[in-house]
Amino acid sequence: MSLSLNPNDYTPEQIREFKADNERRVREAAQRGDVHIDGMPLKVTLELTADCNFFCRMCEFPAPRESGRKKGYELSMPVDKFDEVIVPNVFPYALVVNLTVVGEPLMVPYLDRVLEIAKASQTKIEFITHGQFLDEAMIEKIGPHAAGIVVSFDGGTRETFNRIRIGGDFNVITRNMLAFQRWREEIPEGEWRPYFHMNSTLMRENIHELPAMVRLAHELGVDKFNGALMIAFSPKMAKSSLLTQKALANEAFARATAVADELGQFAEFPAAFPGVTEEEMAAVVFPPVDLPDGPLPHLKDALAGGALPDLNIDAARPEESFHEVGANIPQPDADGNINFVPLDEIGGTSQVEAASALQVVQGQEALNRERAFGSPLQQSPDERREQAQARMAMSAALETAGPGPGPGEADHLGYGIAAEPEEQDGHYTCKFLWNEVFISLAGDVAPCCIQGRPVVGNINEQELSSIWNGPAMKEMRERLLKGDPIPCCKDCNYNTQLGKGEYREDTLIIPERAQRRKEL
Repeated sequence: MSLSLNPNDYTPEQIREFKADNERRVREAAQRGDVHIDGMPLKVTLELTADCNFFCRMCEFPAPRESGRKKGYELSMPVDKFDEVIVPNVFPYALVVNLTVVGEPLMVPYLDRVLEIAKASQTKIEFITHGQFLDEAMIEKIGPHAAGIVVSFDGGTRETFNRIRIGGDFNVITRNMLAFQRWREEIPEGEWRPYFHMNSTLMRENIHELPAMVRLAHELGVDKFNGALMIAFSPKMAKSSLLTQKALANEAFARATAVADELGQFAEFPAAFPGVTEEEMAAVVFPPVDLPDGPLPHLKDALAGGALPDLNIDAARPEESFHEVGANIPQPDADGNINFVPLDEIGGTSQVEAASALQVVQGQEALNRERAFGSPLQQSPDERREQAQARMAMSAALETAGPGPGPGEADHLGYGIAAEPEEQDGHYTCKFLWNEVFISLAGDVAPCCIQGRPVVGNINEQELSSIWNGPAMKEMRERLLKGDPIPCCKDCNYNTQLGKGEYREDTLIIPERAQRRKEL
């Protein structure tokens, strides 16, 4: 059975059966530890837009984004590319699609078209959003199509939040989060109820407010709170990394865990930093957070059942994101005016040959070159040309996958449940390699969006099926199962924060891109 997205071609039951059978095949392959998967990814993370109206202090993208905007760069994938390439490769199979990593999903210019395709294909959308646009009208629009709403949230007080997430307002976003929770509560029993998560990037500037963030999540009805260590995308941000505050971070993790246990709030925090002595822990001075009226005084009446308040945004100005420890430090012009400029603009001075940028041969060398380039908005013309040449080499080397899956009898769709093999003999696996892929704005395909990921193909040049079961992906799966993971998998930040592997400074404080290329 081939599947088009015309709802007149197939009944909802046929579409559901097709996707359920694909899900069954993938999960069975994962359980067996197969390196060739007789099915397509259950989740796909796209990069439909790199646009965002926030200027977060820890983010590496605001400066190149705004410079790219002035230069006329495309900040979003063209809708015809979405229709012609993404839709047929992704939506017939994927249970969940995430719309972007570096951008704001509610700023996808053809969001209505995405929702139309998602409805026709019975694909749910995961929205990882800053929450500023999540008012009642937007909730009614996207809610029925959502696998879940994940709000990025980096402070337990308005002062800290607004100082970190420049352009956003703590009061407005928490008000919108409560509006979403109220909408969820109205969903009839037995119907799909999107999950509601809060993600926090933990750094020196907000770690003392971690317990307060857990309390805030509980008051807003959040299903799960996720805390993750900030990755310093430039040595300029090293001061904000919790690698410099290990004892304080461990104390915050312990206190936040106690709060979560007290409230019954599901929460995940990074594994404690090893090697911190009792003396260092005893010397920790944990800054107090003064919240006499609780973390959400502006929602006191609403939390008691009253109406949601109308609030005005009181956000910091974009230029306030450029601070002494940030990566987005602007350069003044001859008149002293500050303009946005790309990070580390190298102006065509790259010394990396295409052949060494990405070796494409069967075996270990196919995977030993980690991605050393930034986003398309950060790349010089030489870098973009080199990546195109590398993609052409990869395309020539990839295998052609066998026939796709046929209809089956599975009767459920496990939205949001990752397929991965069980841990055996102390060798852990990965939620990405058997379950999902990442597709960038330029069409580059990678197994995940973790720093250092290899590019394993380009969807503009190959069908996703040939990449998904190509030699690079199969080798990554095989080596992970054997306990000999490729460099980007060994001690990756996702696993180390779960207590698998060891924290490494070079994965939490990223060298400048020019240095990364030299090291290749």
